[in-house]
Amino acid sequence: MKVTIIHGQSHKGSTYHISKILADKIGGEVKEFFLPRDFGKFCIGCTQCFRKSETLCPHYEKINPLTKHLMKQMY
Repeated sequence: MKVTIIHGQSHKGSTYHISKILADKIGGEVKEFFLPRDFGKFCIGCTQCFRKSETLCPHYEKINPLTKHLMKQMY
């Protein structure tokens, strides 16, 4: 099984440890993303990705690896 974990913070507190325990129990391939570190910006809510194209997102270059990974996991 493939598991993707998206952490909302960079520190490794209780939520991080719980996700690791769960991922270990599930087993399989685990990929983790830490949004502040791996993304670096927060969504500004411009909705360009929904209205027109995800490539128009001001943060497209930074978020693209996460999006590609999730799409690969789905298919």
